[in-house]
Amino acid sequence: MARLLGFGFVPLVLLALWAYCVFDVIASDETLIRNLPKGMWLVIVIFLPDLGSLAWLALGRPLYAGWRPGDTSTRKSRRRVVGPEDRNDFPVREDPEERLRAWEENLRRREEDLRGKGEEDPKA
Repeated sequence: MARLLGFGFVPLVLLALWAYCVFDVIASDETLIRNLPKGMWLVIVIFLPDLGSLAWLALGRPLYAGWRPGDTSTRKSRRRVVGPEDRNDFPVREDPEERLRAWEENLRRREEDLRGKGEEDPKA
C-alpha cells in the first residue's frame, strides 16, 4: 500500500500534469499567454516539471481558458456582472426637464400661497 501511494501513484499524477502542461503550452495561442513568451514557458515546464507545471497553470495560462489543452474559448461558468440600473425592478427616473418643470411649478405655487397669506391678513 505504501508503495502505491508513495512511489507509484504520486509520480504518475505528476507525470500526467507535466504532459498536460507541455501540450497546453504548445497548443495555446501566443498572444493570450501571460507574463512570459511561449518559448520561455515551454522551457520552464520541460526543465522544471513540477514547479514549471504549477507556475504555468497559475501564472502563464490564458485567463478563463477551458480545460482542454490549447482551448482559449471562455468557460461557461463565468457570471455576467449586472449593475442595479440593468435590473428590471430598478425605478425608472423621469425626464430631467420634466422634473425641473414640476419643481418650478411647485415653487411658483408655494410663492403664490405665501403672497396670498400676506395680502389676506395685513393687520396681523
